[in-house]
Amino acid sequence: MRKLVVLAGLVAMLAISATSTAAPVPPFPNIPGNWTHVDINVQIGRKPHTLSLDRGRITQVSATQLTLHENDGTPGGTPVVIPLTAFAIVRIYNRPATIYQLRRGMYATTMRIDGGPAVRIRVTR
Repeated sequence: MRKLVVLAGLVAMLAISATSTAAPVPPFPNIPGNWTHVDINVQIGRKPHTLSLDRGRITQVSATQLTLHENDGTPGGTPVVIPLTAFAIVRIYNRPATIYQLRRGMYATTMRIDGGPAVRIRVTR
């Protein structure tokens, strides 16, 4: 039991140090129109980065990735695989959530920085 408590404390400390050294996660940019994928070059902490935004219906979800079906005008649409981490900021219907609450059929927008895993996920109706 004592080893479990020490291990949990160590994991928490690593998580805090990993998130505190990373650049702050920007909010979703306001992009008008009916889009499915956007890449935006921005500065975060005075360093250049590329934000990749994807929007579509969740067709598959696991602890490590989710697949969005983007209705981009091609026959059948385009499936896009988005890597996930437990540190992603998730909002479902404007309420705080976790990646474990994401479900197939939800309409979601994801944000990735420099091709990494999703740092933000927003589910809307």
